[in-house]
Amino acid sequence: MTFINDELFGRFIMTELIDQEFISEMWPTLSKMTYLNNASTGIPPVNTFHAMKQYLDDTAKAVDKFEETLEAFKEIRQHLASLLGGHYSQYAFVPSTSEGVNSIAHGVHYPEGSNVVICDLEFPANYVPWQNASRFYDFELRVVKSNHGAAPLDAFKDKVDENTKVLSISQIQFGSGFRANLGELSKLAHDNSALLAVDIIQAAGCFNTDLSKLDVDFATGQSAKWLLGPIGAGFIYVGKSMMDELKPRFMGWWGVENLMEFGYSERKPFADARKFQVGSPAMIAYVGLLESLKTLLKIPGEDREKAAMNNADYLRKRLSEIDVAFYDFGRDHNSAIVSCEPQYVENLLERLMKNNIHCSVRNGRLRVSPHFYNNHDEIDRLVAYLG
Repeated sequence: MTFINDELFGRFIMTELIDQEFISEMWPTLSKMTYLNNASTGIPPVNTFHAMKQYLDDTAKAVDKFEETLEAFKEIRQHLASLLGGHYSQYAFVPSTSEGVNSIAHGVHYPEGSNVVICDLEFPANYVPWQNASRFYDFELRVVKSNHGAAPLDAFKDKVDENTKVLSISQIQFGSGFRANLGELSKLAHDNSALLAVDIIQAAGCFNTDLSKLDVDFATGQSAKWLLGPIGAGFIYVGKSMMDELKPRFMGWWGVENLMEFGYSERKPFADARKFQVGSPAMIAYVGLLESLKTLLKIPGEDREKAAMNNADYLRKRLSEIDVAFYDFGRDHNSAIVSCEPQYVENLLERLMKNNIHCSVRNGRLRVSPHFYNNHDEIDRLVAYLG
């Protein structure tokens, strides 16, 4: 691992990339705590709270702006496309990442002898749906075994073959922080006529990703982590070449043409990703997501990624100095999630919380996840408790 050797240069990078006055204005509570737990939930900007409160105030006054709501939903999809690549027609709303994974798990045709490949690092949202679908459709579920928190390409090559229907992977693993090379996995899947489905919840908003350029067939996530939005605002992305092939298992009035026609008639699903929408979205959550996206897009994607990785790399450097072991996957596979092994981790977490330092414990290890709005001083404050 090559660290940023010059600490002053690293701090200069943070100052140049991210306007600290903007951070103070949009995230005032960060000055009152050390928040390094963005892989769990991010802190929404103040305008997100203001928009959600305004929505509730309008509801209390029976202010009905449904046409404006539909326009806002289109704007969210446009912003998702700006953030993650592709066209806005490729995005649609689902309640959660789990719902998104279920959309593809039950939307694919599985010929006899099919298999689906996942790995053992996945969060339950990206393996429970596949376990359940395998019982419905009688496909073989193949599980790649990880090695010290990593699931390298060669491990997938041993499992993927001409009968593989879907290769499902998280772009960044929630526990270890291992970052997959989606371009390589896409090629592996497509060379075997399989689909690549990606859980992007631990990358969207942090890593500068273009799903269309990476040739991803399906992706899903939700807003409450690195996108800095509220819980309940999930989304999916569907590759253009897969749009007709994937068939919704469940349908509702939000997934069909002529949304505002309520009389009985034979209804046709949307021709775009919205066909996977079933019931009414959690309106207040998406009102919040819209404002969070607007805020994120004020900072170039490359700058957000560089700032978050600068913080994570600085943490890795400090952990090395105090001899605390951590997962190091190299520059091509590290992420802004750092999984480390200080002693007595559960007691440590309790001590950190008492001192208003926020991290998580996952798989018996301390998980630290700084975002672009964090800084080196906060990393130093954490490290003082780890030595």
